[in-house]
Amino acid sequence: MRSEDTILVYHGSDHIIQTPQYLGGKEDNDYGNGFYTTEYEERARSWAVLNGDPARAIVNKYELDLSGLEILDLHQCGVLAWVAEVISHRGTNQDASDILGNRLVEMYKVDSGAYDIIQGYRADDSYTQVIEAFLLNQINIAEVERLFYKGSLGNQIFLKSEKAFQHIKWLTSYETPEEKRYMEEDVRARREVNKFMQGRMRAILLEGYEVPGITARYAVQKKLVYHEENDYYE
Repeated sequence: MRSEDTILVYHGSDHIIQTPQYLGGKEDNDYGNGFYTTEYEERARSWAVLNGDPARAIVNKYELDLSGLEILDLHQCGVLAWVAEVISHRGTNQDASDILGNRLVEMYKVDSGAYDIIQGYRADDSYTQVIEAFLLNQINIAEVERLFYKGSLGNQIFLKSEKAFQHIKWLTSYETPEEKRYMEEDVRARREVNKFMQGRMRAILLEGYEVPGITARYAVQKKLVYHEENDYYE
């Protein structure tokens, strides 16, 4: 019987992972070197197909005991904290975006050194264009949130500390076929995001459109304060 502090999490891969290894990943992922899981089984299926070997997509199921663990929930810190966390590990693609990216990290990144678990949006390689567009002042933070939500990338639970790895227990694994409905969901979402981004670039370049709201440039001019209860910055 699971306690109130124990949750089920899933990891999509191309192989069975009975014992996740501390520091067995890569530093240039969303939140650094650790083990990435999700509470949403259907998301793990999709990630297994998209990011693993389509011929052998594996969903690993675990129990994660959260008792005694320090948890950083980036949703409670605002989208700027999440963007800063991702940039600090993934970096940026252009010199221009690097300038604002570094400043955002300095101003908004939460010190995660004391945390065992990080929760937040998942950003894959296809969606780094959204963060890049924000850093180039082509979209605002409300649009960043909307585009990631539209993408259905889902919430992820990241095991960061060695202590966290002692709290996860493998239950089972199963092979999921390359079901088109999962692939089509992600492909459709990415197509919609690309369509929006192309339209925005056209508006900026041809029509002189100026992005309203909180852009990256606005966010670095003065440290903004996030109010979680109403999800806004001032």
